[in-house]
Amino acid sequence: MSKPLLAYFVFLAGTLTWCMLILAAPLLTHAGGSAEAWGSVLYEGFHRVCHQYDVRTLHIAGEPLGVCSRCSGIYFAFLAGTLCYPLLRELRRPVVPSRGLLVVALLPMLIDVGFGFAGLHDISTTTRLITGAVFGALIPFIVLPVALGAVIERTSPSLPLHPQKGTVDA
Repeated sequence: MSKPLLAYFVFLAGTLTWCMLILAAPLLTHAGGSAEAWGSVLYEGFHRVCHQYDVRTLHIAGEPLGVCSRCSGIYFAFLAGTLCYPLLRELRRPVVPSRGLLVVALLPMLIDVGFGFAGLHDISTTTRLITGAVFGALIPFIVLPVALGAVIERTSPSLPLHPQKGTVDA
């Protein structure tokens, strides 16, 4: 297995694990007993990255997910984007897109929040989920090329890791 492919699968496994833990928190809590304690541990961990306001959170089995709807949209769309990445881009030749893609990814969330604060529309669970998903789906196309490029550079025998003193990287 090539190093970029292995790196991709490690990245995918981490993303999948994160998303499954988001779903595990309410399921463990709903199960009760000792499983409920594990659900509480997961909620506490996710509280470090998300506000977890109940009214802004999707629910499973009557329990809130580990993160709010916008974060859920980001993380699960990030997983979808990561799954789609090798279908749309070559793992062995990663190309880092322009920073404009980051602006495009952020724009729907900024518009949603800005228009909501200005009173031009109601920010809802649905708009949070959708705008988070747009951002999440595009981010793997920024993050993965950087990560794969680092793996390729690090493992390539023909390229020095650090330019020799007096040389210029043109």
